[in-house]
Amino acid sequence: MELFPDGAFVRLQSRARRTYVHADGDWAGVSLRPNGPVPPLNAVWRVEHLVWSDQGDTFVLLQNAAYGRYLSFSIQEAPPGHRGRCTTQLDRNEPHALSPSSPWMWRVQRLDPPDHGYVRLRYFGCDLRANGRHRTWNTCVTVDVNRGRRVSTMMQWTAHVVAASSVPPPLPASPQPQIGVCCGLLFWRRTGVHQHPPRTIRHVRASDEGDFDQNPHNWPSFVSYDHSVMNLRIQLGQLQDDWDGEMFGFTLCMRPGSHGRLTPLVTDLPRSLDPMDIVVFRTGSPAAAALVYAFCRGVR
Repeated sequence: MELFPDGAFVRLQSRARRTYVHADGDWAGVSLRPNGPVPPLNAVWRVEHLVWSDQGDTFVLLQNAAYGRYLSFSIQEAPPGHRGRCTTQLDRNEPHALSPSSPWMWRVQRLDPPDHGYVRLRYFGCDLRANGRHRTWNTCVTVDVNRGRRVSTMMQWTAHVVAASSVPPPLPASPQPQIGVCCGLLFWRRTGVHQHPPRTIRHVRASDEGDFDQNPHNWPSFVSYDHSVMNLRIQLGQLQDDWDGEMFGFTLCMRPGSHGRLTPLVTDLPRSLDPMDIVVFRTGSPAAAALVYAFCRGVR
């Protein structure tokens, strides 16, 4: 497990395609894309180790650093031009009694020399695989059976560790209206129509020590018509009893399911309209200070 340290941030690069595993902005798909000089946050995954007590096996969970959901196996067939079954992004809603069949539980298998710098990510007898060796426009990441005597290079991955930081990255700015175009509240007042479809935001305030009500059905909620994390931060700040007008007075974390690890929300919201569960921390509190961020300068 030295290539996937518990709690570390990593990027997964395909040996064959030389591109990286990204969580798509629809909060569901997983695809291969190149990285620029600065890796985007949706190409970064946080590692979590889970030990299956019956056999002592260690499984790896990979949680996206941008959108919070977990890299998971899906029973959905891969689209035309791809092999195997789809991968997807999922919340963790199962109880603590885990099963090796949970779709986000992966086994890491290091290849033998001279290929020991590469790994296979296995779900039962299948492997995480890239697609598009010849048809490069086929970029979905899938799970498939290795049919050859040797492990296909499309199923071999390099794990690049990304530095961690206690300092949050700068938030992306709120979108600016184009000249001559009505946006946001002004657009709604003039037309009666919102520019974006509604999304339910459930939220809860955490204590300075990080304690909060674990049942999201007890949380207050509101409907948001916006994808901007900056605007969401202001909206949620104004709902706090101790709001003093300071834009950065509160820190937001996304909770991806009842058993998902809290993920600092530092990017604009995914395009999916699934309800989002947000935990609000007072910036500077011990709980907020304990949060860990991937060190990716310039991420938007």
